[in-house]
Amino acid sequence: MTIVWGILCLGFIIFIHELGHFIVARLCGVAVESFSLGMGPVLLHKTIRGTDYRLSLLPFGGYCGMKGEQAFRQALEQNLPAIPKEQDSFYGVHPLKRVCIAFAGPAMNLLFTIFAFSIIAGIGYTYYSADNRVIMADEIYADTASSAHAAGLETGDYITSINGKPVTTFADISEAAGTSPGETLSVTVQRDNRQMEFSVPVAMDTATGIGKIGVMNWIEPVVTVVEPGSPAASAGFEPEDRITAIDGYSVQNTADIQKLLTGKSSVAVTVERSPAADGVPATFDLNLDLPPDTPVGFQFSVPERHSPRYSIPGAILQGFKETGNLIVLTLKSIVLLFKGIDLTQALSGPVRITVMLGDTVKTGFSAGIQTGIISTLQFLALISISLFIMNLLPVPVLDGGLILFGLIEAASAKPIHPKIIYYGQFAGVALIFILFGIALFSDARYIFTGLLRR
Repeated sequence: MTIVWGILCLGFIIFIHELGHFIVARLCGVAVESFSLGMGPVLLHKTIRGTDYRLSLLPFGGYCGMKGEQAFRQALEQNLPAIPKEQDSFYGVHPLKRVCIAFAGPAMNLLFTIFAFSIIAGIGYTYYSADNRVIMADEIYADTASSAHAAGLETGDYITSINGKPVTTFADISEAAGTSPGETLSVTVQRDNRQMEFSVPVAMDTATGIGKIGVMNWIEPVVTVVEPGSPAASAGFEPEDRITAIDGYSVQNTADIQKLLTGKSSVAVTVERSPAADGVPATFDLNLDLPPDTPVGFQFSVPERHSPRYSIPGAILQGFKETGNLIVLTLKSIVLLFKGIDLTQALSGPVRITVMLGDTVKTGFSAGIQTGIISTLQFLALISISLFIMNLLPVPVLDGGLILFGLIEAASAKPIHPKIIYYGQFAGVALIFILFGIALFSDARYIFTGLLRR
């Protein structure tokens, strides 16, 4: 079902895009000869009012076939200086109408993203994040660099603002650092009732393009769940136990626990019991001589937080705001492709996108209808805005190329020679195939790695 959900969601985004082309083409007087959801061999089709509506085999695309392709082919074969202007054909209307038709597809993706974020803002959602207290990652993992630690931050600091923007949760810190690879952040921290400022360079993870400053979230070492039959349950742990020491070493947060448990076959764990459990400190011998991937059996909670719920006008305004933020983030991501990022890991092909979409829908709805709606809309908005931006790139085979040619023709008042359009499209197809090949290689590695982990 994961793949099915992913295909349905991806098909919906493509349908929205192609519907934009379809509607504006009709409004501009261009005949739409075919409208397909999917690519490749046609599985089902029906002709209604001159348009052949199709469902094709491959669910990773779609097209809106407009009248004019035959005239373009004729111009190439006969080496004509211009494409014949057939009545109600794409090349027969004014160049600015062609620009509008080409822009309509990406515009529909943009409108859907605004709509999705507006719905999310109106519903509100629950998320989980630690507060703004941080741990230096290099103190937990010796092979991990921490530019924050090198800049002067210390474990236990509270980050209160980044580049002048208030910070209240670790999610705020992750967002600020993750979207700023290669930049230097102005970080304000609270330490022992003192406010201090640091300049922290952001490193880039070449596998993902995400920025990182080498900090971890601080989670209080209070046990919230003890799994029945686990080593922790056998040792005597109970919910609400606060772990204070392991083998005599002080524990302040869950990262300390992770560090002190690593490589041990057994440990002595000291806890403070909650008043409800008599409040008497206790020490347990915890067995860690376990088969690989066997959980210890206690869990710690991250605080539950709630986003504000907006009125209809406020939700729409928030939809525009979040869409703008996502556009900026996506443009930054495109720039990173030229800054040493590993394309084979950073680019996702149709297989991985479909699986991720399916997983998002399945996991979200398993947690509840509201969670499912929110998580699905968030992922669909991300893909939709990516289609909006990628299709506006001035690559001849994409909508952006059609827009570019249309604007040039409108400005010069002269038709572009068909061979120039053809060679441009040929180069565009070659570029798309190269990127698609890299993405498919990335998908293959993703699938192979997943099989090895089973």
